[in-house]
Amino acid sequence: MSVVSLIFWLVALVLVAIGFLLWARSGRGDQHRDVMMRLRASGGVNAALAIDPAGVDRESRNPLTRWLTRWLMRLGYDDVDPQRIRLVMLGVVLSVPVCLMLFGVFGGLSLLGFAFAVTYALLSRKAAQRRAQIQAQLPDFLDGVTRMLSAGNTLEESLSQTARESAEPIRPLFISIGRQVRLGAPVDEVLGEAAQVHRLRDLQVIALAASINRRYGGSLRTIFRSLIQAIRSREAAQRELRALTAETRFSAMVLALIPVGLTLYILLQNPQYYSDMWADGSGRATLIFSVLLQITGILVIWRMMRSTEDADL
Repeated sequence: MSVVSLIFWLVALVLVAIGFLLWARSGRGDQHRDVMMRLRASGGVNAALAIDPAGVDRESRNPLTRWLTRWLMRLGYDDVDPQRIRLVMLGVVLSVPVCLMLFGVFGGLSLLGFAFAVTYALLSRKAAQRRAQIQAQLPDFLDGVTRMLSAGNTLEESLSQTARESAEPIRPLFISIGRQVRLGAPVDEVLGEAAQVHRLRDLQVIALAASINRRYGGSLRTIFRSLIQAIRSREAAQRELRALTAETRFSAMVLALIPVGLTLYILLQNPQYYSDMWADGSGRATLIFSVLLQITGILVIWRMMRSTEDADL
């Protein structure tokens, strides 16, 4: 067995071990989360914090699982099954050595990188569209909450009642917030966590207003009316900006996709072309450098396109 083959199989075994380790650790994180939720439901927040003074949130002991959970929540999956997340992580880890064995080092890494980039782009686009829909529905939602507050309801009751009468996708978001509040969590903390997960700056403002109102009092209706006007003014400015930069954004997409399309076309028509380049030392360096430049260019273009939208929290 050659040294390259030995290194390859060692890497494959390490990836498999990492996959099973993540699967096992995420299972312990799920048990911890269930215990915390039951303690909170039975004894309130203080009872839960007495067991865990740091206030560890869900999946905090497994950063990768927590990151995937938040991604799924941004896509609209509020009731995420941890078992499915573990299976997805294990499948991704096991796909790396399989692709390397089937398509070689360069072909396997290129295929995995392309699949990851396309999946990430599609999911990011879907999450951005859902976030934009929530932001578009937020003024009408806050208007309904303001009417409920004027009728003498509390903020928690106003959010829950307005959520039940709202449409997708804002309805499940605030129904989930109301469910956590009924379990004993403060409404401002739940709103702040939802703002971070879904990257909604306006929701963070609502959380700040709720926190100030809970500690010092004040009129939430005045704050909500001002926030409604600010959101509508910002949406009008965003629509005008996107109309002015439509041609530039289309040109950026073409510049990013043409090199990838040409590479795939050459790979399908003449696979030996890249195999010969990979066999040569200078050709291998050229291919690696070209891939790095292409990835850097796509990231720069993506950041330029994102600059026309809201900045992340």
